[in-house]
Amino acid sequence: MKTLEHGRVRIALRELRSGPAPALLAVHGLRGSSEEWGDALASWRGAVHALDLTGHGRSARLAGGAYHPELLAGDVDVAIASTGARHLVGRGLGAYLALLVAGSRPDQIDGALLLPGDGIEGGGPEPVFDDLAERFAASHWRASGAGDGPSDPALSALEADIRPPAYATSFARRARRLLLAEDGGTRPPWWTAIRELGTARIVSTDLPDALADLAS
Repeated sequence: MKTLEHGRVRIALRELRSGPAPALLAVHGLRGSSEEWGDALASWRGAVHALDLTGHGRSARLAGGAYHPELLAGDVDVAIASTGARHLVGRGLGAYLALLVAGSRPDQIDGALLLPGDGIEGGGPEPVFDDLAERFAASHWRASGAGDGPSDPALSALEADIRPPAYATSFARRARRLLLAEDGGTRPPWWTAIRELGTARIVSTDLPDALADLAS
């Protein structure tokens, strides 16, 4: 386990397997950790790394402030700088972060595989602010009794997002290559918008097959 500095927070980076390029960086879902991947990425032909996002697993929690996707995308940026990874795989919240980074860094990221999972249900056609104060108040109330659980209760703010789907598609348009793992299940609005955009490739949720598509 390696520790990286991201602003005021130390984040944990795990090497799941050493090896040559191309390196793969795995990003877990909401309230998950690098440990959730296990041997699921064993079919990747190069090095495999996985990080614990801020507030998750062995990474530190925020001391004040609020969690938001762009903050955690910064964790991914730091891990990319450390590992040299040019391919991303993300689940749930991690998929959303992989999308943001792939769209922001098309010169550095050759491809990103987005898997369904927990976190970021997404907004509607327009941002909805009606329940925002109540939701954030609830997340900070939970955080006040955080204790020593595996993830920060304030992360509940990342269960949904006020951003409209057009925010996600703006990153999808800039990404070099996106793969959406589909099994016909219900998806959040941001995911549906990317699928309907038509720029992402639809692949199987069978992870070895999807990883083979990512590597090709």
